Amino acid sequence: MNQLISRRSLAGLGVVLSLMVTPATAQESSSSRLQEGSYVAPMASYVWTDDRHLDQGFGGSFAAGYRFGWYSIELSGLYERVESDEQTAQLAGASVNTQLFPFKTLPNLYFLVGAGGLEVRHYPSTGDSHQFSNTFLNAGPGYLFPLRFGRYDLAVRAEALYRYGHRDSSPEGTTIAPDNFNYVLINLGLQLPLGRSAELTPPTAEPAAVVPVAPPPDSDGDGVPDERDRCPGTPAGTTVDDAGCPLAPPPPPCQTPEAGQKVDLSGCATGDTLVLHGVNFEFDKATLTPDAKAILDPVADALVAAPDIHVEIGGHTDAKGSDEYNRRLSQQRAQSVAQYLASRGVAASRMTAQGHGETQPVADNATEDGRELNRRVELKITESKAL
Repeated sequence: MNQLISRRSLAGLGVVLSLMVTPATAQESSSSRLQEGSYVAPMASYVWTDDRHLDQGFGGSFAAGYRFGWYSIELSGLYERVESDEQTAQLAGASVNTQLFPFKTLPNLYFLVGAGGLEVRHYPSTGDSHQFSNTFLNAGPGYLFPLRFGRYDLAVRAEALYRYGHRDSSPEGTTIAPDNFNYVLINLGLQLPLGRSAELTPPTAEPAAVVPVAPPPDSDGDGVPDERDRCPGTPAGTTVDDAGCPLAPPPPPCQTPEAGQKVDLSGCATGDTLVLHGVNFEFDKATLTPDAKAILDPVADALVAAPDIHVEIGGHTDAKGSDEYNRRLSQQRAQSVAQYLASRGVAASRMTAQGHGETQPVADNATEDGRELNRRVELKITESKAL
């Protein structure tokens, strides 16, 4: 009997091998039960044989096994029906197989090696025996095409195997069956893990490296880049505007001038009050003393220079005398100051005079020093349009 595989068998094996190297459309994760764990594998089989009495046929197998990472071990039962011109031979048996997964770059490609035995019935024979036993070896490539449904992984399993069998002695009678058999089997089915795969954890993305951006050049260090600095070379510590130019210094606060100082109204706003120290009058009169006029001259100059400012001139007395007397005297003195300022060029419409008498003391009237402080003239800003 010729033990070489027929040309038709080789052609079929070549077709299947070309299918085996087709890339899988999905790869299972490292936590998949397809990679490790128990499984079952029901498959359908297509058989070619070079036996001159048998042609081709169909069958199926059912395997149960356990995968240990790069290899698996399984026990498989099989049943096949192979046609002949006269009748159909039936092959039933079992084998022990191992799947080897040698390639990390192709983790689903494997090679199967196994051995087992067959019981052949209804073999087309002219002899006395139509039944005999057969031991065999299986080998060939396979591929798992993984699929996932939620947390359950499975795979379409396809493999092309070469089976070499040897007929044992017939228990009785004679048979024309050859001593050796050569088969090509195409198995297609499912590999079903017995359990769900672990929950997939998305990979943690590495944080993007932050590349510091160099600040634009600022030669004078005023905080305004050179490209926008209209006043380069500003001295250190100078307060600048958005264009890098020095800001005008803020106006001085509105405050009562010290003795010998001129009145400065540049920082005064509505509601501010200045005490005009040294503006005195003759005893029990509203007549300004020469010193008082000397003090009021720069006040008039400041008011003329600030035409937007309106003022109230307030007169105050100590507590000596009656309330009415003090109110009348303070009113006369306030009017006397307003008249003098008007004579120095300040518009009368910008000034009002108000006598407060002794109603707004700033010190204790029980002492001479306190009474002196209470006798005073005040300049209150009633309107300041510019501020």
